[in-house]
Amino acid sequence: MPPRVQKTEAFRVFEANLERSRAFLRIFDKDRSVGQPSNDEKELLRGSLVFAVGALDAYLSDLILEIVPKHAPSSSNLTDALKAIAKSDPGLSLRVALVKNDDDREAEFRAALDEFLAAKSFQGPAKVMTAVEYVACPVTWADLDAATGVSAAKELQRITNDRHDIVHRGQKPYVRRRLAEQTIELISPIAAHIDAEVGRLYEAA
Repeated sequence: MPPRVQKTEAFRVFEANLERSRAFLRIFDKDRSVGQPSNDEKELLRGSLVFAVGALDAYLSDLILEIVPKHAPSSSNLTDALKAIAKSDPGLSLRVALVKNDDDREAEFRAALDEFLAAKSFQGPAKVMTAVEYVACPVTWADLDAATGVSAAKELQRITNDRHDIVHRGQKPYVRRRLAEQTIELISPIAAHIDAEVGRLYEAA
């Protein structure tokens, strides 16, 4: 049996956040009677979906913050990001040059990268691929299809659209109990597969 790849800290936080999404479902199921859910019960299902999509978004941002300052992967997205960071923060290179040790240099750059990523979203299939490209991880949608057992990009786009309608348009799409659970079942292996590949890529670095 091959050695288990250590989880990133970003993935540990993701697991905690996804458990919160499951908590919505446990509350929904508690003392549940037959028949149509109440309006409040429907909001629990929407909340579970919204939280799960947000957990993946946050994980990808946290993963970039964890990997990039430490390992400086080579990627075109990262090169473009570095140019944007240098333009918005001209004093960064001087501050990095003046600090006395590698840990402080890494921390200085991580803070600048964190500020840059704060305005970014990693929701939806295209943005997921953007995120993995930041860390130079060669994960494909074919890989994620195999990990999830479904057309992962298609399903992720569908639930991301639902999340957008709920959060940004104030709409109330009908989210069935099974769909909310499938959202978690989709997002969990996507993040787990990415994390395992990133771990294998950088464990010896």
